[in-house]
Amino acid sequence: MQRLGCWLVVLGTVLSICHGTYVPITQAKVDGLPVKYADKEFLVKQKFFFEILRHLHQPIAFEEYLPYTARWVTDPSKYTNYTEVAEFIQTYEQGVLKKGQIFTIYNYWYAKQTVQLYRFFENAIDWDTYYKNVVWARANLNEGMFLSALTLSVLHRKDLQGIVLPAIYEIHPHLFFDGDVFQDATNKRALDPNYGFYANKRNNLALANYTAWFATQFYGEGSLSYFTEDVGLNSYYYYFMMDYAPFLGGDKLGLKNDRRGELYLYMYQQLLARYYLERSSNGLGPIQELTWEAPISTGYYSMLRYWNGVPFRSREANFLWRPYDPIKLNGLKAYEERVRQAIDLGYVVTRDGQRISLRQPEAIDIVGNLVSGSVDSVNVDYYKMIETSARMILAQGDYYGSPSEVWPGVLMHYETSMRDPVFYQFYQRLLGFYSDFKSYLPPYTVDELQFKGVEIKGVSVEKLFTYFEPFDVDISNGLGFNYGGEHSTWNFSVYARKQRLNHKPFSYVLNISSQYAGKGVVRMYMGPKMHSLSQLQYMKKLFVEMDQYMVDLVVGDNQIKRNTRDFYYDIRDRTTYSELYMRIMKAYKGEEPFVLDMSEVHCGWPDRLLLPKGQPNGYPLSFFFIVTPFYTPKVPQFSTFDATYTCGTGSGSKYIDALPFGFPFDREINFSSFATKNMHFTDVLVYHVDGNQTNESH
Repeated sequence: MQRLGCWLVVLGTVLSICHGTYVPITQAKVDGLPVKYADKEFLVKQKFFFEILRHLHQPIAFEEYLPYTARWVTDPSKYTNYTEVAEFIQTYEQGVLKKGQIFTIYNYWYAKQTVQLYRFFENAIDWDTYYKNVVWARANLNEGMFLSALTLSVLHRKDLQGIVLPAIYEIHPHLFFDGDVFQDATNKRALDPNYGFYANKRNNLALANYTAWFATQFYGEGSLSYFTEDVGLNSYYYYFMMDYAPFLGGDKLGLKNDRRGELYLYMYQQLLARYYLERSSNGLGPIQELTWEAPISTGYYSMLRYWNGVPFRSREANFLWRPYDPIKLNGLKAYEERVRQAIDLGYVVTRDGQRISLRQPEAIDIVGNLVSGSVDSVNVDYYKMIETSARMILAQGDYYGSPSEVWPGVLMHYETSMRDPVFYQFYQRLLGFYSDFKSYLPPYTVDELQFKGVEIKGVSVEKLFTYFEPFDVDISNGLGFNYGGEHSTWNFSVYARKQRLNHKPFSYVLNISSQYAGKGVVRMYMGPKMHSLSQLQYMKKLFVEMDQYMVDLVVGDNQIKRNTRDFYYDIRDRTTYSELYMRIMKAYKGEEPFVLDMSEVHCGWPDRLLLPKGQPNGYPLSFFFIVTPFYTPKVPQFSTFDATYTCGTGSGSKYIDALPFGFPFDREINFSSFATKNMHFTDVLVYHVDGNQTNESH
């Protein structure tokens, strides 16, 4: 199943560099359906990444890679751009962040070194050069920096399309589970040499709790810990930020082809809308407003610890800015004001002094790049990097100084940002630019909203149930392992168990009457229950897009049945590190084929979190459906990448149609023309039940 649009975080993109496209497949058919299998060359690469990332904070233990740990490939002819390689080598020789020290991408110097390392990998002209340099970097560079650069490389090198990395929460579990979990596992290992090797994984469990229950409970935020600390949700955000890293872009990667700026703003708008629904489901009020003139009322203690045992920096309640913060704050306020003035004036000034109008709908892409401060901004030198500057201030962990002066909080890591309530408060402030821009666009007209001859007659939705279930994550990669012992690391599995939110799969039936035969596009949204249509003017920003798909309408009655298992933006659970490695090795040895499909892809919203928790007596929501004509996108969908096993970041061909993200809720509403026949609201209730009730018939 393919993913696109607001929820995409994806593999594989288009690169205009010397190494060519590698198509790692053989074709076959199973039950008449085409299936693609990985060939041996692909499996060599897949095996390598799983082995080189195993026990990241320990020395490499696989003998075949040890000869390449002493030196990188020095031959200039082995690189597409040796100047960039030489820049990295010079930085390395002058001194970079050392192994074992705390890494954050939100430190200026560390980010610069990470980009240089990424280019060092990216410029390798062939696989032989690439993997030897990766081995050298794994052995000699800081673990966090290495992982970031390597992940960026795998996501964006054209000859690594379809490569699956282990889930980030299993590569670096310290960023997803509190320190008590690893202390408990370490104590059990000390008392029981077989701990981690039992065939019954129940005997390999470590204690795991949701840390936010303690960290923010005083403010009521702790009741959301099952959501804000969900490993799938935090992974979703991590991969989105890696796919669209602000310091990568330009013509070489083509990220701007994906309507990058618009996607950036829409992703956050959707994230905050989904967070609001979860808050409301738990009886909490709206997201607090964040201002730079008042203390931060919400404290946060993550209870996380880095691999070296150092706790994450915390923030006390009613936090007061430090004496030197006003200097940074004044700069940040100036950056915000520059973007705000550009939106109000209706134009942005480029680096060379030209003016670009911001009064066209497609200019949202320019605004998004300004706000994110990405390299695709038309003038990052003047409009600066608002997001990065704000995180450094809010996290209170970066002084732009020596490594010993950097003590990051959760906001300074993609993997941990969503734990902190201030994350949502800040991005609500940032999205003010989104609504400001949209306020200058005229409301949609009847002609823009309607689908002539098409009417939604009704919708029926199955009863909605959510529940909590136990979920085990393999955290063994975050524990020390003695490679000199009798056991194999691939048989070593320690699990952290948490209760996570899930929902019972449900279907709905859409009844459409049509006088038109041809293609249409259905969008489905979820939002707060409204008592009158006029509430939509405020509520529209709280609607979450759940699904989007193409339909072939026939003249007459059309009945469309859709199940959540088919929803466009959702992905299932990842296979655990060790289990997937075993499958790779069986294929590598020729014992079974390795299917190339979307089953292990990281690009998408966790299916389990489709619905908010709900309430025992039912939590009221509105589902909204709209069917529109098919507006052909600039680049036909899936036309520039293999959608069987990659998601197409930078391809420019990810999207079904050309409509703006969030249509028709993305502009101010003129209620005299809004309610057209191709739209339909239906009220639903989300019931939360105990886990043992989920299999009962309702």
